[in-house]
Parts: sequence; structure tokens; C-alpha cells
Amino acid sequence: MFSIEVIIDAITFSNLIIALAIGLTLTYMTLKVPNFAHGDTAVIGIYTAYTLTIMLGIHPYASMPIAFLLGGALSIITYILVYRVIGQKGGSITTLMIASIAVEVIIRSSLHIYADIMPKITSTFFRGFTFSKYDFSISIGEATLPGVLIVSTLTITGIVVSLYLFLTRTKFGTAMRATIENPSLASTLGVDVEKVYLVSWFLAGGLAALSGIFLAFQIPSDPESGWGLLLRVFAASVLGGLDNIFGAVLGGAVIGFSEILGIYLLSKPPIGLSPAYRPAIPYLMFILVLLFAPKGITSINLKKLIGGEEKK
Repeated sequence: MFSIEVIIDAITFSNLIIALAIGLTLTYMTLKVPNFAHGDTAVIGIYTAYTLTIMLGIHPYASMPIAFLLGGALSIITYILVYRVIGQKGGSITTLMIASIAVEVIIRSSLHIYADIMPKITSTFFRGFTFSKYDFSISIGEATLPGVLIVSTLTITGIVVSLYLFLTRTKFGTAMRATIENPSLASTLGVDVEKVYLVSWFLAGGLAALSGIFLAFQIPSDPESGWGLLLRVFAASVLGGLDNIFGAVLGGAVIGFSEILGIYLLSKPPIGLSPAYRPAIPYLMFILVLLFAPKGITSINLKKLIGGEEKK
């Protein structure tokens, strides 16, 4: 039913959404406010890798650590200069949300300016580019696996395993989980809540920047790419549960596969739907989750749902 190329696209796209969803969930759990600038942090990663490739000849994959650090640094700066200040002044959730939108507009506008300036310096276009020509491939039988599939899958697997070990096997990870659950109580017990928030925002920004590099191997990128991703990321985070980091992994996989495989099936006869309607799939799933499982699919009691819950 599905060709190997479609399955490869679905896996790669899911890896991208998973990384972004984990980061969005991390920021939401600290402030309980959706970070609308999260998608633009992914574009920071794209332009970091592209600039290093054009100006210094560094391969996009080799620039991943630098992109991670820059994305994390930007995330911390916005937290310190904007969200923490507003929070200390008693700003409401609505105020923080509006501030998040303002940060998104500032970052996206700055990226547009950067994309206009750099062609004059490098004599190279900075809009509509991809990293596809820099990718490698591995042939296994009749299948050809692109490098972005291999690298993104290994990266996401490493991130998920590392997060699990970090949160469950380290003292700071335990403190982070306690802070997310009840920051006031954690502070009373001696946990440095502010440090936990800074680490959470750094990880979120770094993961977003990494995911942006993977995106640029698949589709042409420009300063608007992050805004186009935001709906999918919100859908994935809500689907997995906004207060569940590992639920974001499940939500990202579901959204990524549903979008790619869904539009592939819907574009075939007899439906023949235009691929332009592809963004409607995560949007529809977003609405359905909000209607029937607003706390995410990880909150659903399967025993109760199938009527198999034991009677007390």
C-alpha cells in the first residue's frame, strides 16, 4: 500500500515533529504557557547550519552541536529577558501568551532581515534552499535509505533514551520532575527552581534547532518555515499531553505518520484530494483531541474505555 519512499518520509518527518514536541512540552511545563516562538527557534538551527556550510564549508550534520547551543542560548535569553520578568511582575497567563507571540514576531522578522542581508555578503541565496545535495545515502537491497533518515532516527532515539535516564536516574532529573509537578513544594525542599527552568528552556531551544536542520533536508526553507510547523507541533504536544514529555514522543509520531501517510492515501483515487490540504490533517486531529481527550491520549483510561475496569 505504501512505497518505501513514503514510509521513509513519514519516519523522517515524525522525527522532526517529535524533537519539536518534546521541546514545546518542556517549556509549557515550566510556565504553563504555549511558546509560540518555538517554531522560529527551529529556523535558527536551519540558518546556523546553512551559514556555516556556505561560509566555512562545514557539513550541516557537523554543525548540529553548534545549532543546538545557539538554539538553547536563544531560548534562555528570551526566558530571562521576557518571560521571567513578566512572571516576577505578576503577569497573567494571557500576558505571557501575548508576550510569546511578540517574541515570535521579533525572531521571524529578524530572520527575514538576515535572509535579505546575507546574499549581499555571500552572493548566495538565503531563501528556498535545502540541504539535500549535502546528504548521503545507504543502499540496502532494493531500498535506498537517505542519510537524514538514519541521522534523525539515531538522534531522536538518543535524545529520548538520554532524557529518560536523566529524569529517572539522576538527582537533578528528580529535582526537575518535582519542580514541574509542584514548584512551590520543590522550592521548599531546597530545589533550585530557577535553575531547573533554565535547563528546561535550554534543552527545548536546542532540540528545536536540531529539528530545523532535519527539516531543511526535506523541504525548501525560509524564515517562514517555523511558523508553518507550529500547528503540527501544538497538535503533537496536545495529543501526547502537554504535561507529559514522553507523551510528546507518542504525539509527534502519530501526527507525523498521520500527515504523511494520510495525505498519500487521500490524494489517490477515488478521493484525489490535493496535497495542498496536507496541513488540515494535524489541524483536524488537534480539534478532535481537544474535544474528546483534552489532556492527551496518555490520559485516557483504556480499561474504563473498553468496559474492563474491575469493580471495587
